[in-house]
Amino acid sequence: MKRIKILFIAIALLTIGSSCEDFLDKSPDMGLSDKDVYKSYETIRGFLDICYTELEQIFGSDTPANGSPFVGCFSDEMATIYNKSEVLTLHSGNWLRAKQDETFELGVKGATCIHSAYKAIRIANLVLANYTRVPGMTEEQTREILGQAHFYRAWFYFQLLKRYGGMPIFDHPFTENGEEKIARVTYHESHQWMMEDIEDAITMLPDTWDDSNTGRPTKIAAMAFKSMAQLYDASPLMQNDLNSTEVREYDRERAKLAAKSAMNAIDYIDTHTEQYRLMSQSEYKDIFYFTFPPSHQPEHIWYNRVPMGGITTVKGLWLYADLAGGTMVAASTYNAPTQNMVDLFEKKGPDGKYYPIKDSRAGYDDQKPYDNRDPRFKNNILVPGEEWGKNASSKPLYITTYEGGKATEDMKTLKNINSRQQTGYLCKKFLWPEANRYTALWEKYRVITVYIRVAQVYLDFAEASFEATGSATQKVEGCSLSAEDALNIIRARAGITALTEDRVSDPDLFREALRRERAVELMFENHRWWDIRRWMIAHELFKETYPIKGIKATPVDPKVAVNKMKFTYTVVDVTPETRNFAMRNYWYPFPKTDIASSNGTLQQNPGW
Repeated sequence: MKRIKILFIAIALLTIGSSCEDFLDKSPDMGLSDKDVYKSYETIRGFLDICYTELEQIFGSDTPANGSPFVGCFSDEMATIYNKSEVLTLHSGNWLRAKQDETFELGVKGATCIHSAYKAIRIANLVLANYTRVPGMTEEQTREILGQAHFYRAWFYFQLLKRYGGMPIFDHPFTENGEEKIARVTYHESHQWMMEDIEDAITMLPDTWDDSNTGRPTKIAAMAFKSMAQLYDASPLMQNDLNSTEVREYDRERAKLAAKSAMNAIDYIDTHTEQYRLMSQSEYKDIFYFTFPPSHQPEHIWYNRVPMGGITTVKGLWLYADLAGGTMVAASTYNAPTQNMVDLFEKKGPDGKYYPIKDSRAGYDDQKPYDNRDPRFKNNILVPGEEWGKNASSKPLYITTYEGGKATEDMKTLKNINSRQQTGYLCKKFLWPEANRYTALWEKYRVITVYIRVAQVYLDFAEASFEATGSATQKVEGCSLSAEDALNIIRARAGITALTEDRVSDPDLFREALRRERAVELMFENHRWWDIRRWMIAHELFKETYPIKGIKATPVDPKVAVNKMKFTYTVVDVTPETRNFAMRNYWYPFPKTDIASSNGTLQQNPGW
């Protein structure tokens, strides 16, 4: 095995900010002596806390100057409304930046979540290698430090795995000059090593933290992460080795492990309801935005306590120019939900049961497309002509994404968006009606990035149980729920009926149902992109020339007041939204500079 320069490991640690202790502004690689980091429990914990600052913030993945692209634009969830969006690089199918020296990701070059992962892994490794040098730490303090270090190393390693596939084993701090022997192992081998860290984290992390430390990883966070990681390991994409990218089947034994771990997490949640629970339908919107304090909600298991929201986030991510108040990049650009997602919400049929809109029993009328839909639809999506917010005179505002509407006309003239095409929809899931240029209550509520919540654990369990047994009703040994049971718990909370017998008994229909349920419940929460890749369905979803769809809402009488408007509806291709997705795109490419410097030791992914 040749010796290679690990440029991507020896990333310089960044300045954290004036609110932190001075020692956080340096690293052992940048002039700070070891004794300053390892002199006390407080200093080593402060150093380890840098990992927390590297966690991905999906509501701040990129800057307003870049059009504030959102992760939903990677998949079929959203379209980007910005002529120069960085996401267009990903849509082109070539996932290396112009000089081939960096894998594409949201964020400023050199500061993406990929770079954050390498940086955090290095910090965790330094802590794990040197914690015994810290004098005077109690047993409880040692367990807290080690539990978090193991968790962070696993979490950030997982971020690399789901992008690149199998990685080298990063089990120790690499030397400052970067000279190491290194080679990739398969996804499953990487996963098995990562699981050792997760198991250690489960053993060492506390059940809860005090109020000043909420948001740190806990025992249940590690348990839920374990089942999520095992579900990924069981998935079709992850059955490939380093030389192949072929459509594979689930590994049933690995799926069984994932189901058991998810069941353990559910059982834990059920015995700790004072801290964690599946929130009720009446509380549903509170999962996604809420007043501070508190720092989180009972459904949040693993989350970033640093609040987002505010004028920059809301304007850049969700609002068109007329609501945002401006025509420059930060105000005129936004991320628009697609018709593809709208079509996933079921409809209540004449018999009172909910069905997919293509099922004749739903009684779906394409000229009354929003009637009697799954209640989550109104929580997630704003439609043309919908009343939303008030102006400065306290008169109602309406969404003007219909033909002849202000938002539609602006698309033709504003220089930052005039080559894009709106879908007709706005994201409502993380948006409150008072957040607009008139009432300007941008910070009435805040949002946080939630990595894992209670509903996801049920959905992870449902998928794992079904793929382990091939049956919606059969229970994995040791589990008290079936896949059907878990799915119907989530449906009941949403206010829709249980799956009908025909969709339960037919394996293909049930798999379609559980994937639909996952897409709807976790919509816009940074899961869809990873799901369609691990399921290996992305190349089918994107095979059309124009795979992304929108709605054209045309007023029957454009002269009447908007609150009295009736519309005709036509589903249209969103032609600027191409998705060039080949089989090689199931895995991200390594930068060519890293491949070249490895002298053949670091293996590139197939097709790159």
